Amino acid sequence: MKTTSKLLAALLLGSAALFSSCSSDDKETVKNYPMTVKFMMNDGMSWSNLSDMKLIVTNDKGLRDTIDVKADTTITFVQGQYNFIVTGKVKDEAAAYAQGAANASLFGAATVNISLNKIVRSPLVFKSIFTTGGKLYYMKDSYFEIVNNSDEVQYLDGLILSAPFGQQKGKNAWQANGYEDLYASGQGQVLAFPGSGHDYPLKPGQSIVIANDATDHKPLAKSENCPDLSKADWEVYLSYANGEVDYPAENLNVIFKNNPYMKAFGLGVMGRAYLLARLPKGMTPEAYAADKKNVMTEPGNPGAKMEYLMIPSKYVLDAVDIWNEESTEHYGTFLPKDDAQGVLASKAWEGKCVRRKVTKIVNGRPYYQDTNNSANDFLNNQPLTPGVTPTAVDK
Repeated sequence: MKTTSKLLAALLLGSAALFSSCSSDDKETVKNYPMTVKFMMNDGMSWSNLSDMKLIVTNDKGLRDTIDVKADTTITFVQGQYNFIVTGKVKDEAAAYAQGAANASLFGAATVNISLNKIVRSPLVFKSIFTTGGKLYYMKDSYFEIVNNSDEVQYLDGLILSAPFGQQKGKNAWQANGYEDLYASGQGQVLAFPGSGHDYPLKPGQSIVIANDATDHKPLAKSENCPDLSKADWEVYLSYANGEVDYPAENLNVIFKNNPYMKAFGLGVMGRAYLLARLPKGMTPEAYAADKKNVMTEPGNPGAKMEYLMIPSKYVLDAVDIWNEESTEHYGTFLPKDDAQGVLASKAWEGKCVRRKVTKIVNGRPYYQDTNNSANDFLNNQPLTPGVTPTAVDK
């Protein structure tokens, strides 16, 4: 593929202006040359599983151009020093991106080789999780806070929220039977945000609160330890549950349920596992959950009847394993690449959450630690501050 870029056009205009001011006896001219850009794929990537690939070109004159690429390409540029950055998305892995960079001089026909590597990073992560209760046996005051930890607008549309059971001291049935990269979801419900793709934007640094019940729990529980969730952005409304109240917050969609008697999402007073997942483009959460190929009963148990929605590791954006703080034996729910070690749960019934550490604050916007190790990334026994933006870095 041969391309003449906008950068070339801009440079030619700039060159014309520059040299019109020079004396007529100045014989220096600026020349154009072809630059062949070749991409070397690493980490099992190929063009067939990449999308939205952008080649960002800058030169020593301070100009910049962005070019869509789908293969090796030859582009005509004005002579000079060039920097190339490549970014793109790995299609079938929710948190995987392609990235590469190179520099080159162009004073004659030249070739630049750019090595593309797979980078795993999640733009959307859990900011805080509260499921340990504010009053003994009061179970409806839990909430989940999700933040856009990237520098680009993200969309909540189609994002899946699930709570695999966790609380393991050894391998669970799926891990023991070779399904380590599939997470059994639906111990109660699996939820998803509505929307067709761009209906629910989340700006860089912006967070949202999901409440099991979007109301002020202090008067209901008669406890100041319980949070006021009346300003929550989203709510888990279970229309099939007796006595369920539909509060004013927007409702998440229930895409799967296997226990109609579970009247709240993700109950985990002593700890539990939680994940955010993103399906490939063109696949809706509802269609995925309705496909029986994605549903399993417990392996190794011929009499098992309860079904679970299986979510592959490659679709996971963020995973947080919360371990029982009273136990000394733990076995991870997730693959190490999703969460290497769980964070200990906050003390039960004391109105404390686990909260992701803040690493820096830039112009009032916090950035959060994300090493895919909840033991390092989170603090337990933290005050409940749903919807509040941190103002200090955690040391």
